[in-house]
Amino acid sequence: MIIWLLEKLFLEKKNVSIQFGATQLKTRIRPCNFLKYFGYLLFLYGLTLLFITFLSSSSSSPTILDKYSLPLAMTVLTLGILIASGCFFAIFKPETIMSALTVVFAFAGRVPGLLELTVAFGWIPVVFLLVTGRALIPLAGELNFIKGLGFLYTSWAFLAVVVPSRERRKILLERLLMLGISSVIGLVAIELTLRAVSPGSVFTTEIELIPHLSLKIDVDLPGMSPVAIHTTNRWGLRGEDPPSDWDDWFTIVTIGGSTTHCYYIDDSKTWSHLLQEKLRNVNEFIWVGNGGLSGHSTRAHISFMRDIIPAISPDMVILLIGNNDVCYSTRESCATADIQDEKTTFRYKIFASSRLLQILHRWIRINFGEVHALTENLPAYQPEPLHGLEMELPDDIRELCTSLDEYNSNIRTIIRLARESGVQVVFMTQPSLWEDTEYWRGIQETYYWAVSDDSRLSAATARRFLDVFDQELLSICIEEGVPCLDLASLIPHSFNSFYDGVHFNEAGSARVAEFLSEFLLEEELVQFR
Repeated sequence: MIIWLLEKLFLEKKNVSIQFGATQLKTRIRPCNFLKYFGYLLFLYGLTLLFITFLSSSSSSPTILDKYSLPLAMTVLTLGILIASGCFFAIFKPETIMSALTVVFAFAGRVPGLLELTVAFGWIPVVFLLVTGRALIPLAGELNFIKGLGFLYTSWAFLAVVVPSRERRKILLERLLMLGISSVIGLVAIELTLRAVSPGSVFTTEIELIPHLSLKIDVDLPGMSPVAIHTTNRWGLRGEDPPSDWDDWFTIVTIGGSTTHCYYIDDSKTWSHLLQEKLRNVNEFIWVGNGGLSGHSTRAHISFMRDIIPAISPDMVILLIGNNDVCYSTRESCATADIQDEKTTFRYKIFASSRLLQILHRWIRINFGEVHALTENLPAYQPEPLHGLEMELPDDIRELCTSLDEYNSNIRTIIRLARESGVQVVFMTQPSLWEDTEYWRGIQETYYWAVSDDSRLSAATARRFLDVFDQELLSICIEEGVPCLDLASLIPHSFNSFYDGVHFNEAGSARVAEFLSEFLLEEELVQFR
């Protein structure tokens, strides 16, 4: 039945009227003729995307127009001629195109299995480049290059079905139908396997807490152990598995970005684990789970508070925040990033239900530079002198804090969600290596996780930004009657505590745990037992 319907689509003749001014022509043409032109246009579009990619590229040793090497220039010229001539024939000599397509696929049809094999497996190079990305060749990191190859394959596969004779087309349709059925079966098998070996977040796909993660990371950073063991429990949090008698324990969840996540620090030396150890000296039934995730700001923390905290229902939530929200003011590329407050579309529901789609989506984003993948050790931080003069700054630095209002609103939302869940919330301000001194005014503000937008800011100015956000947090907490530890005023601006501008080394992590445990006990937020 399916083959019969496809044949009716491709083979049935229909009357078509074409109006030219006062003259009306009637002709009997096959719908597949339109499909042939459509496939041809896909081919031209694929060539155009490749042309754009090469045209916008630059050679490392240019000899032509101070931009292109000879091979690159010849590639650009050849593609340009092909596209121009292809458009000319499409407009003025369409019958020539039809004849050429017929000849090409008649010849290809004489080679046993050529059309079937190219249609069935021609997508493999495209997918391979898409998955490997720039790790293979630089061009594979260009999205237009991948799209161009994809459209070239699509046009070939499309034309391979519509151009050949009726008998040949029927065979192709049958084999492609079998290929489609087997592909669906294979994808279902892959999906089930991925769910078994790489389960998604227990709570929501919005916050990627991967359960039972186990990593061994080689580290070469100052103040850090050479090897870090990085694991997660059954909820995807760093730390011990949650106690079975949950209600009999005092439970804490820490939320934040990379300075809470402590990716390169061993499980036993993160400040969340050390906090647990210190608090167990006064109450052995205390559990601390680390829900920090690198790159997360208060936008993501709202999702965490809304979707995960009510499901876990801990006694306390501790948030170390500020740095990634400052990034929205200093990095335009970061400001455009967003974690939607609600995702209810049918498209998202499909995405949320497929582990395969989630992994492919994240992999593609990593390959094409939209996210930073923590897959290798970062080089040791070396303060770089500020090249040229710093950008002109207003008298009140708050004028440049474009994301401060959003930060204020997000903090209040987090407090509201905590109260609705019956959870005690505690905040901490964000410390940093940088400080507002003459030395740091001559040092470039740089982040590993956010590519510079040529903002020409000094590290001292970056600290001033953080001070504004820290003071905003302290003011809100006083107004709302919420505990807030001014950690930024306690941690010294020294390489003894940081391995780069804001990330703690092991000694810094220990200091956080020490100051935080003292604060919680002094404020009687954790009871002796």
